Amino acid sequence: MWHPDPDQLALAALPAEQRDPGVEEHLRGCPLCRGHVESLRRTVDLAVAGGAGADDEFPPERIWTAITGELGVVDPPRRRRWLVPALVAVVALLAGLTAGWLLGAAPPAERPLAVLAAVDGTGATGTAALVERDGTREIVVRVEGVIAAPDVDYLEAWLMDASGTGMLSLGALARDGGGYAGEFTVPADLPTDRFPTLDVSAERFDGVPAHSRESLVRGTVG
Repeated sequence: MWHPDPDQLALAALPAEQRDPGVEEHLRGCPLCRGHVESLRRTVDLAVAGGAGADDEFPPERIWTAITGELGVVDPPRRRRWLVPALVAVVALLAGLTAGWLLGAAPPAERPLAVLAAVDGTGATGTAALVERDGTREIVVRVEGVIAAPDVDYLEAWLMDASGTGMLSLGALARDGGGYAGEFTVPADLPTDRFPTLDVSAERFDGVPAHSRESLVRGTVG
């Protein structure tokens, strides 16, 4: 998955009239980057509390050019109000912090594992991917377009054998924006050839651990 560079994430944390549409679109779909930007915004709010007012002057052109050149950002339109010195310092700090965060905490690459199609006209869709993280293997499952019955309590991911009777529960999916998502650690020697199907079912808190037989999406692991 593409992630914005440190300057873009740092600038997304600043109060501004216009934002980069590509970055905004990415933030809507990436909880990791979105959470980081929200954290940076809280830092900005603390740094500029009681900052510039309506009468503050825009800095001389040579000063603004030096600031933007140092930060490596594009000079915003003149109609924007001058950022107070404290905010400029915060931008530089955030850019550095974000660079370190991206290098140290950016999510590892996902290898597509399956495309999940709707079962019996449920209208839901999904994907599954395999991630190698810190020496462990994780299956990442995402499902969208779920219109579940009112009595459905949660969604659960399963690996299923060719007969559809042998199953391994991966775990429950959590709400993620308008859909559901889950990350499940699996053994390195998991015999996916014996369990070639990934299934997501609608479940209830009824004390029955078995599959409900109400599948929403399903796909072949490959």
